[in-house]
Amino acid sequence: MADGSNPAFDAELTDAVDARGAGAKLRSLGKINPRLAPQLARTMLAKTRDNDSAPAFAAYSEAKGFEFTSAWAANNIPFVAPLLRDFMAKRPAGGRKVRYMEIGAYEGRNLAFMDWMFPDRLDVTVIDPWFDEGLNPEEKYHAVEPRFHRNMARTTFGQVATHKGFSTYELPKMLQAGETFDLIYVDGSHTALAVMIDLCCCASLLEVGGMMVLDDYWHDISEIGGPGVKQAVDHFHAAFGRYFEVAAVYRQVALVKTAEIPR
Repeated sequence: MADGSNPAFDAELTDAVDARGAGAKLRSLGKINPRLAPQLARTMLAKTRDNDSAPAFAAYSEAKGFEFTSAWAANNIPFVAPLLRDFMAKRPAGGRKVRYMEIGAYEGRNLAFMDWMFPDRLDVTVIDPWFDEGLNPEEKYHAVEPRFHRNMARTTFGQVATHKGFSTYELPKMLQAGETFDLIYVDGSHTALAVMIDLCCCASLLEVGGMMVLDDYWHDISEIGGPGVKQAVDHFHAAFGRYFEVAAVYRQVALVKTAEIPR
């Protein structure tokens, strides 16, 4: 669990942005959403940081034989682990499984982390296009989806409901089918248009009392150019913030749904 340390706020804030470089960090900080700034400060200064789970999960992953080629999620663990534990504590073990959806699973590292924290407690749905000739034609991407399925076979999930495709097409189908979720992790496309579609659909799919964790908040320019995640999150919160409580802000933004959104 957290060691209770509280380093200088400026250092923590710099680390919270991401590893893209000082120029990108300063640009993002200069455009900070004033609605989210107070929660960013509270999250950075909180003493509930969990500095032990990242190395513990890494050791677990090696022992289980997971095939991960990246560790992108590791920097989020100290912040998100306490948040997830508090969320899951309100849903006692032994009841129905928590309906969890992840948009952008890649190799399944974040899913494996969720399973490590909450074994046998999640009913999992995944959306990911994995390989797409027009989007990621590089040869290395051919191996990602098979690696994902091998990794999932090492979890306690059992059957994972997998939707192979882009979330902008798959999420409306879920809305039409009347699906709902308790916990949603959004880490799909980084273009503002696609992120906004993801957020609006997920806001409707999420049960009241459920939580959405939105990754890569500080990315204000997408990989292919144009506005990125930050603009979409800021505009979404400006329009629908009254229906959510901001639980945390760091590299990610965690929102808890407090009321249904009229639609």
